[in-house]
Amino acid sequence: PYAYSYTVTAKQDLKRVVVQEQIPAGAVYVSSNPEAEVSGSNVTWTLYNLAKGTQAPLELMVKATSVADLSSCATVTTYQDACTTTAVGVPVLAIVKTTPNEQVLVNTGVPWDITVTNTGNFCAYDVVITDTLPAGVVHESGNSQLVAELGTLAPGESREIIVNTTATATGEHCNVAVASSSNAGSVQDDACVKVVEAGLEVTKAGTPMQFVGKQASYQIVVRNTGDVPLSDVVVKDTVPAQNKLLAAPAAQINGNTATWTTSLDAGESKNFDVTVMGLEEGTYCNQVSAASAAYGLSGADDACTEWRGYPALLIEVIDTEDPLLVGEETTYVIQITNQGTAADTNVGLKVQLPSELSVVSAAGDSKGTISGNNVNFAPYAVLNAKEIIQFRVVAKAVSVGDARFRAQMNSDLLKSPVPEEEATQVY
Repeated sequence: PYAYSYTVTAKQDLKRVVVQEQIPAGAVYVSSNPEAEVSGSNVTWTLYNLAKGTQAPLELMVKATSVADLSSCATVTTYQDACTTTAVGVPVLAIVKTTPNEQVLVNTGVPWDITVTNTGNFCAYDVVITDTLPAGVVHESGNSQLVAELGTLAPGESREIIVNTTATATGEHCNVAVASSSNAGSVQDDACVKVVEAGLEVTKAGTPMQFVGKQASYQIVVRNTGDVPLSDVVVKDTVPAQNKLLAAPAAQINGNTATWTTSLDAGESKNFDVTVMGLEEGTYCNQVSAASAAYGLSGADDACTEWRGYPALLIEVIDTEDPLLVGEETTYVIQITNQGTAADTNVGLKVQLPSELSVVSAAGDSKGTISGNNVNFAPYAVLNAKEIIQFRVVAKAVSVGDARFRAQMNSDLLKSPVPEEEATQVY
């Protein structure tokens, strides 16, 4: 027998090396190291996982069966890895919907933030957001269903959209948004907002008619007509210059202005009182305002009072000389004063002298007519408030006695004459 020896040297990393040897005619197989696969005259070694630089020795032992020149050729075939990687992934959508304020006022803006994220490891295709608005929330387009096409979302990618709406009705409104795609199904989320209304109302009532110099009262009612509490309500009552502010309990008073600061729960009302005095005739209105700066609320009202003047006539009589001797004269001075706050009209005066006296003359602010011992003065057309008129009657003593000078005042106001007397002694 004789042997063939081979050395296989790996020039690079090899997964598999196949060495094939053909036993020549005139020889037969005896053995191999390492053990090879033998099929007829074919001998095959298969080597696996040879690292770069590795050497693998091979030996083939054969025996000649005839006299001849025996030649042998070995074929070496190497196999490198041809690898491919197939990624198996899945797109996963997540959606988050928020709104910045849990509570807003009616007729104010409500923004909705919608964020869609692909949390998977594969692209999400044809992603669409559908936002369905609830009743009580409107978009400027007038549509209640809003659609936004996002297209493809890569793994880990997020897209955000903001939907601006306006709250038009009170109550709690929940807005649902759905994100869908052609290969990742659909997900949804919602956000809710409470829509409230703030309101403030002020009303005022008071004495409809009063006389100048007297008191009138006013009642102010401030009411929270909304459904949120108001903590900064300022109520201010302004009395006109023709009135004088007398009282406003619990208020801060500055001249003719009374100010209250208060709070009102939803639906709560509070009352405030004002008392004034009239200084002039006329109809004057008492103004009140209420405001809440926190919500930009304000309201106003007024109550008007007709202030009437009233005449108040006073008659006074004096004699300039008393007592008298027969033959002497005295002058009776009659003075009528309007002490009131309004004019009186057709103010008349009648005087009557006793038998102890006789009329010498009569004069005054209206013409006097003498008839025996009587004097009638023509009516004084208009006696204004605080005005004084005067009349003078000169009399002569004609006989001894306890004389009584009698005067009677009348006017359009007076339902019956007002008498006045002056005593004069004649000796």
